[in-house]
Amino acid sequence: MCTGYELNPRQLGKSLTQVDVRDVARLLSDAEIRIIRPTQIAPVIMPDGSLREMRWGIPTPVKSAVLGAEPRMKNVVNSREDKLKGWPWDEAFQKRRCIIPAAAFYEWVEVAAKKVPLRFVRQHPDTIWIAGIWQHHAEHGECYSMITTLPNAMMKLVHDRMPAVLTDEQIPPYLAGDLQDFGPSAAALTYTQAENFLKRKTLEQGELFE
Repeated sequence: MCTGYELNPRQLGKSLTQVDVRDVARLLSDAEIRIIRPTQIAPVIMPDGSLREMRWGIPTPVKSAVLGAEPRMKNVVNSREDKLKGWPWDEAFQKRRCIIPAAAFYEWVEVAAKKVPLRFVRQHPDTIWIAGIWQHHAEHGECYSMITTLPNAMMKLVHDRMPAVLTDEQIPPYLAGDLQDFGPSAAALTYTQAENFLKRKTLEQGELFE
């Protein structure tokens, strides 16, 4: 499922009319377009309209297949809609919701025996609003996870899941806790094949992703 999305601060600055003016100014101070990957820090929108920077991926204990072994930690970047009402996501889904703003998100497909990313965008408006949940972690601080749901007709051609992309009308009830189910997104998306950004060296880390 989605392990990369694009953040364009200037694009968001035109769209975030409900966010605190100071937060928008702070976001626009970083005009660089960047691809957000798991464990990186990015802004999310809180129910009170503020922007808060968090780490992408909630560290979650997973039972080991070896009897008696200690649980290992998994960095959960995507949380399935059909798992939200049970442990460990039920409390976060009811009490700690957020919106993940994105200019685009990426899914990988195989073309000519090579994995290539498809870049999904929204035309009108040009910002993608993805439903998210968050919680505090003792070591990593505030962390968020992207909710995934059933694919719409277009997404079925690529993957059996998709990010829970919200329409503008769904944002208030989601943040208020009233929206409990998503289903295939009604927000219109298009896609094109993109450059393989995983093979680019990052300035921040100075290393290849793969």
